[in-house]
Amino acid sequence: MQLMAHPTPAAPTTVQPTPTDRGFRPDIQGLRAIAVMVVVLYHLWPTHLTGGYVGVDVFFVISGFLITGHLWREIETRGTIRLGSFYARRALRLLPAAGLVLVATAVAGYLLLPDDRWADTFKQLVASAAYVQNWVLAGNSVDYLLQNAPDSPVQHFWSLSVEEQFYAFWPLLILVTMRLVRRKQAVVAVLSALLLVSLAYSVYQTGADPKQAYFITPTRVWEFAAGALCALVTVKARAVWGWLGLAAVLASAVLYTKATAFPGYAALLPVLGTAALILARPEGRGSVGRWLSLRPATAIGDISYAVYLWHWPLLLLLPLALEVPLALPAKVAVLAATLLLAWLSTHYFETPLRASRALKVRRWPSLAIAVSLVAAMFAASVQANAELDDRAAEAAASYTSRLDEAGGGCIGAAVFTGTDCAPPFGPGPRMSATLAVKDQSNPEYTACDPTLDTRHVLECSFGPKDAAYRVAVVGDSHATQWLGTLRRLADENRLRVKTYFKMSCPFAEAIRVLPREAKERQDNCTAWQEEVTSRIVDDPEIDYVLVTAYSAAYRFEALPGRPALADQNAAFIGKWQRLLAAGKRVVVLRDTPSMLGKSIPSCVEKEQANLRRCAVARDKALKPDLISAAAAALGDPRVTVMDLSDGLCDAQWCYGFAGDVVVYRDSNHLTWQYAQTLAPAFWQAFVKAAGPLT
Repeated sequence: MQLMAHPTPAAPTTVQPTPTDRGFRPDIQGLRAIAVMVVVLYHLWPTHLTGGYVGVDVFFVISGFLITGHLWREIETRGTIRLGSFYARRALRLLPAAGLVLVATAVAGYLLLPDDRWADTFKQLVASAAYVQNWVLAGNSVDYLLQNAPDSPVQHFWSLSVEEQFYAFWPLLILVTMRLVRRKQAVVAVLSALLLVSLAYSVYQTGADPKQAYFITPTRVWEFAAGALCALVTVKARAVWGWLGLAAVLASAVLYTKATAFPGYAALLPVLGTAALILARPEGRGSVGRWLSLRPATAIGDISYAVYLWHWPLLLLLPLALEVPLALPAKVAVLAATLLLAWLSTHYFETPLRASRALKVRRWPSLAIAVSLVAAMFAASVQANAELDDRAAEAAASYTSRLDEAGGGCIGAAVFTGTDCAPPFGPGPRMSATLAVKDQSNPEYTACDPTLDTRHVLECSFGPKDAAYRVAVVGDSHATQWLGTLRRLADENRLRVKTYFKMSCPFAEAIRVLPREAKERQDNCTAWQEEVTSRIVDDPEIDYVLVTAYSAAYRFEALPGRPALADQNAAFIGKWQRLLAAGKRVVVLRDTPSMLGKSIPSCVEKEQANLRRCAVARDKALKPDLISAAAAALGDPRVTVMDLSDGLCDAQWCYGFAGDVVVYRDSNHLTWQYAQTLAPAFWQAFVKAAGPLT
């Protein structure tokens, strides 16, 4: 889900200047109200206000306008910018409310969230306190194992992180420019150039990698710069500008969807609309600014920062606390609770702290609050993660002990073949969902599976060199998931294995295409495919090549200079024909069932009393598999297929929990533990597919 952010509300004043004053602008408060309500309503009803995420862009423009205007007035009156005072004021304005929400969310999350959500939640709590949350989410967006991770209750701090990073470098930029060239026009020229460069990069990155582009700071700087220019340039605006600007903001909120490539070009509409609203100024009865200056709008604007801070954790946690689904009554309750908590925390916590003479006169207390908040969240994170690790280790030890003692029994996949088993859910100790989630970061995977950010080939070898079957196992992370099984069979002296894995990169004679992927990663995959092919073809120790892939996730195009692919099957067939020509046999492993995007660890944690809810109908989970269909289309007896679906499904269902073991570590990757329990079935299927030794 795309999340939004916003800057802080203007400091409360006892005497409000007139709308034409260069300082306080009540219409800006009204504009904040529109922006924050657009964001909140989008998160509550995303199918109705499909583009409500543009509220964040409105706030970025407002921040650029207000902060630049303030800095410029300080230059005009003092001839410089007092950086220490500026940062202290920012800390005093932002941190009290943010710290309160982070602490409250940490406590509530610890009590309400399932164990499998805590490792990532604590990581994001620290990132939010340190205002680097946007970079954490940008990293997650390109991490193959985290793209489908559940939302965290502090995920919305990403935009506040962008703002804090803007506040950190913006006064320095203006101050350095003024020191070098003491003219206002020079600052305008520098900001204009920065706007154009950032906008161009935003357009490029949105096309190349939209998930990452949404969060990172460089793609958003131009929006702040647009607001900054509104503070520095003088134009003769008309009232109609305001109405056109409001129409642009609301149109983007209504017409944009999750499918809109954003920010990029699309962000121009809400950004230019906000700039027009700011430049129009609230003068004249016909101006939109007069309406935005009315008390109902400014009242929400006054608490808009707190509204933004509270709404997202309430949206995620309140239904858990009340044990009700997120239906209309719960959504109305979230909205009411958000407004109430925002009003209370603004007037009885945030405002008194900001009005404190001790904090306003001295810089160090405000800066100390900032350091203390980050340190406290870090310490809490370390402690909580230590507890979770202890619990996970304890669960792992208990589970492993039972697995060894049972010697197979009805554990894991054996539940489908054991004569005395009660499929699919056996009694007794159960593998914890926490252990399944920890399995995602298993160092054994990363030791043999490089990411798409490199062309590097990692080769892992294990098993006796004189084993009867000498096998290369090749593919994406759906091949890597069998590493536990392969190691077990190698340890039993049944296989000599060499692995060639690459996350999100299937073994094919074609260009693998993923939606809106950076071309560099696509090229890395293509180069890896060719290097691995050469190694296998030239290796006399390899007799069999076992291939599998998450083939439903990809589309294939012909390599440069090659004829167009006759069909998608040709991508795999072309690679296999090169292996066959080198005297290798090919064994194709049908892909594992898909759980249709359902996070199995979360489901297991939540549905302890009814684990059947973590199952998917077999006919839906076992959709047509491109890689096994390619083997059938080739029709060469040297290319055979092995299918382990019966170790994951019965006649009606494919299970997320079976034989006391969590089957998947997310929605489509097997846990190491469950894959190990499939070793007997894997061996039988492989020997049958490989055929007799010659």
